[in-house]
Amino acid sequence: MTIPSFQPIQNQQMAIQKGPLVLKQGQVFYGSVKQLYPNQTAEIQIGEHRLVAKLETPLKVGDSHFFQVTGINPQAELKVVSGPMVKESANVQQLMESLNLPKSQEMQQLLTHFIKNQLPISREQLMQAESWLKSLPDGASKQEALSALQKLVELKLPFTEETFKALLFGSKTSGITNNLEQFAQLLDRSSNVNPQAKENLLNAIRSIAKPLETETAGLVIARSVRTLLDGAAQSTIKQNALNILKEANILTKEANLSNWLNQLTVSSKNDTAGSVIGRLQSDTEATVVQKIQQIAGWVENEHNLTAQQKNAILQTLKSFDGTNGEQLGKQLHAQLLEAYSEQTVNGLFAKGDGISPKEQLLSLLKHEFASNPEAELKNLARTFRISNEPATNALFAESEELLLSKLNGKGMQQAIQSILKNLGLSYESALNKTGDVESIVQSLKPQVLSFIRDESVPAELKNAAEMLLARLNGMQLLSGEAGHQHQIIMQIPLQFLGKQVDATVQWNGRMKKDGKIDSNYARILFYLNMEALKETVIDMQVQNRIVTVYVYNEHEGLEPLAEPLKKSLKAGLEEKNYHLSGVMIKPFSKRENVTKKVEKTGDNGASHKGVDIRI
Repeated sequence: MTIPSFQPIQNQQMAIQKGPLVLKQGQVFYGSVKQLYPNQTAEIQIGEHRLVAKLETPLKVGDSHFFQVTGINPQAELKVVSGPMVKESANVQQLMESLNLPKSQEMQQLLTHFIKNQLPISREQLMQAESWLKSLPDGASKQEALSALQKLVELKLPFTEETFKALLFGSKTSGITNNLEQFAQLLDRSSNVNPQAKENLLNAIRSIAKPLETETAGLVIARSVRTLLDGAAQSTIKQNALNILKEANILTKEANLSNWLNQLTVSSKNDTAGSVIGRLQSDTEATVVQKIQQIAGWVENEHNLTAQQKNAILQTLKSFDGTNGEQLGKQLHAQLLEAYSEQTVNGLFAKGDGISPKEQLLSLLKHEFASNPEAELKNLARTFRISNEPATNALFAESEELLLSKLNGKGMQQAIQSILKNLGLSYESALNKTGDVESIVQSLKPQVLSFIRDESVPAELKNAAEMLLARLNGMQLLSGEAGHQHQIIMQIPLQFLGKQVDATVQWNGRMKKDGKIDSNYARILFYLNMEALKETVIDMQVQNRIVTVYVYNEHEGLEPLAEPLKKSLKAGLEEKNYHLSGVMIKPFSKRENVTKKVEKTGDNGASHKGVDIRI
């Protein structure tokens, strides 16, 4: 899908740092003769570069020609392949004749584009590029393809079809959601795929489509535990909660409303609430007395508990008479279950240091849960999603609605981080930094790579997988550094409140001398394609920690809708020591002037510096 309102990402990028010109045997380029020297050598200008080369035939100063590299050692040797430049159309025709190139429309478009941008390219590359232009994938325009080819040459990337497609689709500002859905539908219908690979891929795509599923699963567990601990709850409601915990394999089939607490197995992992209860249950009466003070210190330092909850637990510890340690353990277990289930429900998206409330809750429910709580929560979410039990379905749906009603900036940040992790964009580098290999290889990109290599995969399905991989690779190729300047491109498929949003984030910034991001200056562009507002671009410019936001959209009457949100935006920025200068809403027709103004700010401007992105 091509969106004319959006400027291609390549055209928005920071300028590539100009390095030395590197010529290769056989390359053709457009250049001007600037000065003549003895021994039939001359200074030739190619774009912004100049070089001294040996010429096969004498030329005049000021003439422009197409040159072909015939030798590079010890100095460049050039052959003229066209006469002095006249009209552009005549130049193209002359070059096609000289290099014996096909006189196709695609070849003419290629030569016109490369002449205009003064880029060196070989005959072999022109032939390859022509074949790619003739068989462009759906949703790609000729102009986008030419821009991708230009970037391929400028970045000195391998001139392969895979790299070309990566740049072509990595530069798009919409469509990744459609690619994911198309691939998932084809995969789901296919019977000629390894069942385990199929299940793993579909699970990875579901995790991207449902980035908050671990929060939802945590809510289901927390609300079920709270119901069981609620003395005023009706027995039928309690029984439903009990059955949900049985379905989650937390309780055995033999568990009932009287003995369910005794069936829980706590974690022994250090610093978890489960390990605290475990110590009490395993120690003798005398040892318990000695550990009361240690447990009290742990409670006082536990950031997930409120002051009221801490006081209640500390009071229980103080009342211990030293005679019944097992009873104390059960009492504390119930108190901590109640406290962490309450905090899981009330403290959604609260991101503190250390273990989260829902992880502490899991440590009190089952021994195995503490080893990899995120993976366990994902498994629980899948169990609840495919459940045939009406009570489970109802509570899962209610929990999703509750979660979305509480969605805030921190929740959105958490969702985006989850999506990027599950996409597996940087899984190669992540493998070198963490021991959680299992979680990394379950992300989408490494699985798609493995899937494409399987020769038994049907052609249509493999094509859909290759299209998806091209987008993922393209984001990485377009992200990078040029000296101190850095750029990051991220395409993020978002699904909230039943709405689909294709979001692309483009961050331009630079690093300080110490290698850290300069957080005082940045330019961040958000390209959004939403069901109601359609195409929207948010241009956020940061100058010396002063933030100006431009919103571009063709809908009228957005100002009154935006006004109530400015206060919370300002407060959120001030929390991070940034100051909001203003929010301007404009139609796309006025975007060009603002863009040009920003790009003229030079090295001190927002288009060349960086800031940590917080959504």
